[in-house]
Amino acid sequence: MAINNHQDTENIRELLDIKLFSQPFSGFSQPNMQLDDGKMIAKLYAKLENTISVLSDLKERKSYIYSGGVAQQLGFEPKQTAINSIWEDELLSRVHPEDLQKKYRLEFQFFKLLKSISLNERLNYNVITKLRIKNNEGKYLLIKHRLLYLSSTDEGNVSLVLCLYNMVYDYPGFDVPDGVIINTATGVILDSEQGRFDDLLSIREGEIIQLINLGMRSKEIADKLSLSIHTVNRHRQNIFEKLNVNNAMEACRIANATGLIPR
Repeated sequence: MAINNHQDTENIRELLDIKLFSQPFSGFSQPNMQLDDGKMIAKLYAKLENTISVLSDLKERKSYIYSGGVAQQLGFEPKQTAINSIWEDELLSRVHPEDLQKKYRLEFQFFKLLKSISLNERLNYNVITKLRIKNNEGKYLLIKHRLLYLSSTDEGNVSLVLCLYNMVYDYPGFDVPDGVIINTATGVILDSEQGRFDDLLSIREGEIIQLINLGMRSKEIADKLSLSIHTVNRHRQNIFEKLNVNNAMEACRIANATGLIPR
C-alpha cells in the first residue's frame, strides 16, 4: 500500500515523534553515551563502510549527516550536515513511497519493542530494511537501511539513534531482507513488519477504525454493526491502546499512514 501524499508521511512521523520517542521507559540504568561519542561512531561507519550515516539526537531534535561512497553513487549531497530535525528529509524524499511506509511501520514496532525491554537489552536490537532510493538520474537503487539504538537519557527516553544507508550490490546471493527487527546478540529475527503490523488489529477492530475514519460516532457504529455502544467503546479503547494514541483523530492518522485502513 503506497503513501500517496506528503500529509500521510507527516502524520505517521508526528505520531512516532510524540507517542514513542518522547515517553519515559522503565528498565535498568546504563551509562549514557555523549553526543560527541555518537558523532565519532557515525563518522567511523561512514568511513569504514562507505555508508551514509545519520546520527539523530531525539532529545535536542537534531541530526548529523556523514556521507561515504554511497552518497556519491546516489548523487546525494546534503545541503546541510547538521539539521534541526530528526528526519533526514533530503534523503527520505528519494525513497520509494511503498518502502517509506514499510520503514515507518518497522520503526513503530521497533520503538514499541524498546519501550518494553530493559535498557541493557536495547543495544542488542536493530532494524534492517531494504529500500529503493532514487539517484540523480531518477533510477531506483537498492539500499540496505539499518536503524541502531545507541543511548537513552537518565529518565529512560531514547536519546541517540543511528541510521545507516549501504548499497545492495547486484551479485548472486548478496541480498538483504525486505524488513526485519533482529536481535544481534542471539540471532533471533522477529517477524517482518507486514505480518506483525497487519495483524495488530482484530477483524472487528479493523471494521470499527474504518467506520471511525468515515466520521461515524459510537452509536452510529453500534447500529451499523448490530453491537452495543459499550462493546463499540471497548473496541475503540483497545484500538487506542494498540496504536498508542489518545483519541480517534490520532488513531485514524496512524491507521491511514501505515496502511491499516485500505485506500
